[in-house]
Amino acid sequence: MRPVRTLLAVLALLGTTLAGAQPASAAPVLEQLPPLPLNSVTTPGGAVVTGPDGISYLYTVSTVAAGSALFSVIDTRNGTRKHQVPLPGALGTWAVTATPDGTAYIGSYSSGKAFRWNWGAATATDLGVPVAGETFIWAVATDGSGRLYGGTSPGGKLFRYDPKTGVVRDYGQLVAGEQFVRSLAIAPDGTVYAGIGAHAHVVEVNPETGAKTPLAHPAGIDTNQFAYDIRVSGNYLAVRFAASAAEGELWLYDLTKAAWTKQIPGVTGIGLVADRNQLYVVRAGDVTAIDLCSGTTRVVAHIESNSLLHAVGVVSGRDLLVKANTGGAFWRVNLSSGNVRTFQAALTEQPTAVQSLAVGPDGKVYGSGYLSGGLASFDPATRTMVGRKGVGQMEGMVTVGNKLYLGEYPKALIYEYDPAQPWAPGTNPRKVLDLSGEHQDRPFAMIDAGGILAVGTVPTSGVLGGTLAFYNPADGSSRVLTNVVPTHSIVGLAYSNGVVYGTTSVWGGNGIDAAEYDAKLVAVDVATGAVQYTTVPVPGERAISGLTVDGNGHIWGYSTCKVFEFDPVQRKTLRTAQYCTYNWDTVHHVWRDAFLYFDATDGYLYGKAQAKVFRINRSTLAYEQLVRPISVLTQAPNRDLYMSRESNFYVYRK
Repeated sequence: MRPVRTLLAVLALLGTTLAGAQPASAAPVLEQLPPLPLNSVTTPGGAVVTGPDGISYLYTVSTVAAGSALFSVIDTRNGTRKHQVPLPGALGTWAVTATPDGTAYIGSYSSGKAFRWNWGAATATDLGVPVAGETFIWAVATDGSGRLYGGTSPGGKLFRYDPKTGVVRDYGQLVAGEQFVRSLAIAPDGTVYAGIGAHAHVVEVNPETGAKTPLAHPAGIDTNQFAYDIRVSGNYLAVRFAASAAEGELWLYDLTKAAWTKQIPGVTGIGLVADRNQLYVVRAGDVTAIDLCSGTTRVVAHIESNSLLHAVGVVSGRDLLVKANTGGAFWRVNLSSGNVRTFQAALTEQPTAVQSLAVGPDGKVYGSGYLSGGLASFDPATRTMVGRKGVGQMEGMVTVGNKLYLGEYPKALIYEYDPAQPWAPGTNPRKVLDLSGEHQDRPFAMIDAGGILAVGTVPTSGVLGGTLAFYNPADGSSRVLTNVVPTHSIVGLAYSNGVVYGTTSVWGGNGIDAAEYDAKLVAVDVATGAVQYTTVPVPGERAISGLTVDGNGHIWGYSTCKVFEFDPVQRKTLRTAQYCTYNWDTVHHVWRDAFLYFDATDGYLYGKAQAKVFRINRSTLAYEQLVRPISVLTQAPNRDLYMSRESNFYVYRK
């Protein structure tokens, strides 16, 4: 842990303006705390290659919260690291591939850069952003001529890079209106097959003419998902359709008959590996072989892991290499005997960006990490920190009674954690709600509604319409309300006198356009689940995630630049104030940007939006910036504000 910096140094770093109008004895203090212990090895992408020395290696990239992701070359015989190089301007990647001579190509986020690494080089070559405006390269593949193909978002484009000439060809958006090219495969004749989302399509692309031919959908398939993985083997095209990096269904397409021939459900791991007319996938930890001709399946071996598993490729000795997306573990599964050997890759743990913060029933501040998950705590009384692994990315957290509730992405799973009991994922925390059956993914909004847990959600990719769910810790009963505000996600929640107030984002999951323009406020009776009324509190605002109740029972909301005061008795907005400008028409979606809290002691509103922590005088609506830049904020019962940006962690004492 790094030492605590002086107050002046922190203020200079953050460009902080401290709130005035308080006595010197009560002057606010900002302190940078050591980072929450959420460091992790997170490696979504990977490829197998045989090096010039004849050894099978794993190419993979470790994600970072800030700085440069790390490309690593791992010896699959023992997990030792042979090479490690930074990728400047990249935070991570899902997209890694290799040519037969050991050259690696990497497509990255958040800059949308591509990189090339030549075997043994001390650095990677930055190829720049192949397609202007594209910030994420989801998939990469190379053809027989060594040319690189990449699939992007947010434009849903395909590009080709020719290393001999340096020329990039932009094939444009593959399916009108679709934002993601999630997977790529190249047939021996050079034909490119692309898997699209957030509404599933498979497109055949002629690389020379650029002609795009969509394949017919499999009969009865839910198109509100991605064509997440794709592989060509012989006369067959294998496609795994899934809503996220979770359970999906595999379909086989006969290229000679131009027909879908077989469906295999329950494929939970990512990656499809073809070898000797067999396709290898992971189903609930079972490494499963699928005969491409007959479609029959057999279990080869079983792998125990709490991480998402990724079938990467076949290495020497006819072993299938399977890796964990977090933690750095990998397994060699012998495809003949089923023997499994486990290794730990020598990968460098990286700082994890904090995704959510909340104060637990024990007074400790809890945080969860972006992508890699985990749950860390900071005890303000003893200043001790504890890191815990074994849970996923938590979008929201809240204390109800003597339990801490955690909302996990993907699938909007809600867990109950008792800090007084030993940490034992599966038992403590234990799952109490599963909202995936309602096509939900992100439980950002979570509050204590008078001893009842209330949860507001964002749906899965390609879907409009969140849910409002209630869970009663006393008896374990639950109620899930759909279409509370049709086509809107529920991203802000507050509670007063038996009523939950929710505010919305007009956007649903990734990859689908909003159906309406204005965010709404809805009032719901907790006891009955009845919607009392719905209104547009501030026309022109498209997402309102900051929501709180003051001492008078008035509802206060914050979008990106605007605050409003709403009287639930009169059912109308009383006042608004705008503190900056924001062009909603330039963004693809906004879910949770703002946080808002009422402080009953000084009567101010405290919040965060557009990376700025602020306070607002409720009488005059005067706005004061306190700290920047900040991403996540929570308020403790003692009025302290805990906040984070990337892996940095702070407390602001009023």
